[in-house]
Amino acid sequence: MRKFTKSAIALLLSFILIISSTTPIFAVSKDSSGQQITYSKNYNSGYRDQVCTALSAGALSYYTGSYSIETLMSQSGSTLENTLRTLMRNTHSNITSYDNCRDYADKTDCEGKTDTTGNSSRQITMLYTGYQATYSQYNSGSGWNREHVWPQSSGGGNTSGGGADLHHIRPDENKTNGDRGNLKYGNLSSGTTSKGNLSGMVGGTKGSYYEPNDNVKGDVARIVLYVYVRWYTSWGADSVTDVFQSVDVLLEWCALDPVDTWEMGRNEVVQKIQGNRNVFIDYPELAWLLFDEEIPSNMTTPSGKASGSSGGSTSCSHSNTTVKNQTSATCGNTGYTGDTYCTDCGGKIKSGTTIAATGNHSFGAWVDNFVTGTKTRTCSVCGKTETQNVECPHSTTILKNQTNATCGKSGYTGDTYCILCEKTISY
Repeated sequence: MRKFTKSAIALLLSFILIISSTTPIFAVSKDSSGQQITYSKNYNSGYRDQVCTALSAGALSYYTGSYSIETLMSQSGSTLENTLRTLMRNTHSNITSYDNCRDYADKTDCEGKTDTTGNSSRQITMLYTGYQATYSQYNSGSGWNREHVWPQSSGGGNTSGGGADLHHIRPDENKTNGDRGNLKYGNLSSGTTSKGNLSGMVGGTKGSYYEPNDNVKGDVARIVLYVYVRWYTSWGADSVTDVFQSVDVLLEWCALDPVDTWEMGRNEVVQKIQGNRNVFIDYPELAWLLFDEEIPSNMTTPSGKASGSSGGSTSCSHSNTTVKNQTSATCGNTGYTGDTYCTDCGGKIKSGTTIAATGNHSFGAWVDNFVTGTKTRTCSVCGKTETQNVECPHSTTILKNQTNATCGKSGYTGDTYCILCEKTISY
């Protein structure tokens, strides 16, 4: 009996080694209650409007080394932006085509599908309305097409590069896609209702801006954040306000509509296809740090790091801190009290506040310019210049154009010319 048991154990261990050596089909994580969540890497197994309260296994393994979440959350502003851009660019191993954004849609934008069930009917969930169309309805008169969340006319990559990125291009009903057009996203008090041609469902409100339903506002905010950080240097976009009413509205929408399991499931599938992830789905908290804002303490996120502080290890007591990035206010420039960081875990514990400019300039002496009739003085600290009118004293003059009289021709005493203002003067 003992010999049989050892042989059985050996056989079982061999089987486990064989299974563990194969490429995993599923990414496994646990939600906040400890229950296991399984995400397919081949089909979007998540559901829209089912709030995501835990990171997927793919997300947990993506942020390592110099891109650990502790490192990322210790950064802010342009430093964080450059770090995230490098991470998402360097892991973007497969640059997809515009056709791929159509052909992969039944894998990236289906709902609740696993590798066991597949998606034999090729159902595809529309971005703005949530309607489940079929692949065969693509580009028909009453069907669906590909939506540039960052419009092409605003630099959205046309049909290559950022304009063919699966994290960016989304399937949408022809009607709501056309109604949105190239309008910026924003909050409206009134407007024209926009309905889908397939669903007949309200997809948004159109006016000066395009306002989708509340349950998709976070989705578009996180897509815009991804596109801006990953691609904006390729087409010279100035900021997210190229496509959003304001940064405040973008962050408002990001908090209003938390990440759902459909977004997390889509992140898994797209990562398998093109290699990188949308970091703002995994860690929406980073959006606030990107704009040097305080992370809301009441926001639901997959990581649970929105706890009123700006980051750091959740197991650290943050007993030892230091202040970084502080600057003094000057006469013409605001200052900053500095950000508080934990020296033990490296996390950013609290953001600082802005210090108003003093307005007390250190002006130099007035410099006269009699040619222009003005005088100026400049602050040696901030470079501010003041200008006043000034009259030339004509204290340095010469005679010009004088001629001597002759027996047959009159002479001329000459014109008095001021060297300072370069003008002829008369007395």
